Amino acid sequence: MNRRTFLLTMTRCAGAALGGWASVGIAARPASKEQPPGPKKALPPLGEKFSYDNFKAHIGETFSIYGGPGLRKVINLKLVAVEGLRRDKKTEQFAARFSGPADDPLPSGVYQFQHLTSGEFQLLIGPTSKADAKGRYYRADFNLLLP
Repeated sequence: MNRRTFLLTMTRCAGAALGGWASVGIAARPASKEQPPGPKKALPPLGEKFSYDNFKAHIGETFSIYGGPGLRKVINLKLVAVEGLRRDKKTEQFAARFSGPADDPLPSGVYQFQHLTSGEFQLLIGPTSKADAKGRYYRADFNLLLP
């Protein structure tokens, strides 16, 4: 088994394991009081394939984030930047930055993201040191294997 096969297999196993827990939380989460605005253009589904180009197309879009005990907490985060692209023959690396409310911080962790047209997916995000009067900022780092 080579490194690529191992990583792909482990990623699928982790996704299946987390997906089992996420489905429990999805059924239990309440409806959000504030619905994110709909997209302005047709967007690629993010849950099927993460890539720099797919995330770049979502800049300015708002995502509903579910987290906390039982995945019941709902916060809206806006994708404000996709940066740091490094690409070679086998990998693609970049970071996605999100902004959220200042009064409701999220600790580092895996959260369920939902977008009206791009579907649902899970991301590991962490707060950045940058917080201002506009809100708090979060970052998700990607190191993806290319086909």
